Amino acid sequence: MTGLRDSIFNHKIRFRGFNQPWEKFRGSDLLIFFPTNSLSWENLEYASGTILNLHYGLIHQGLPQQINLTENKLPSIKNECLPVNYELCKEGDVVFADASEDTNDVGKVIEFIDCNEKLVVSGLHTIHGRDKLNRSIVGFKGYAFAAKSFRNQMRSLAQGTKVYSISIKNFHDCFISIPEKEEQQKIIKILTNISHQIADEKKILKAFKVQKQFLIQKMFI
Repeated sequence: MTGLRDSIFNHKIRFRGFNQPWEKFRGSDLLIFFPTNSLSWENLEYASGTILNLHYGLIHQGLPQQINLTENKLPSIKNECLPVNYELCKEGDVVFADASEDTNDVGKVIEFIDCNEKLVVSGLHTIHGRDKLNRSIVGFKGYAFAAKSFRNQMRSLAQGTKVYSISIKNFHDCFISIPEKEEQQKIIKILTNISHQIADEKKILKAFKVQKQFLIQKMFI
């Protein structure tokens, strides 16, 4: 899927009937950024809290690129640790992990597709952005900011030795191209369908592995 995604965002593949050039933006011109909190894991819990919190570790540990809170679970902030000021995440918002020990993961991104009417904030070592120009549709930015054409720019700006980091100011030096919204819909549809197929196949493979282990154990009882 990554190969197809990168080919789309490198403009090597275009959908039939779409010939208009993509519009190029500085990341800082497209996105407005909001403050995030610095709550550690000790301040979070997987319980029925009031406000959910997206910790950067979850972005690195396998959260899907498109977050649907009807399916994906996030920890909540302990009541005694609730921040005074915060900006809630909305559908279409993107959140970047701003630190990593691996340059390949610095700037890793997720997009909120469905918040399921839940209150969510962006947490430790994250950058919370929102399309201030209304130029993109929900579901597009996660793929666009994850594409190699953007990630390579961000990777080249990462600072550090053992731990690499980026900041909001780096988005001034990175560019992203966006097609018309009808073409965005086509891109989202094909990439999302492939992502779902891959996820389903992983579930099937996992079930086969469990069954195989069970049968092996039965053989030696």
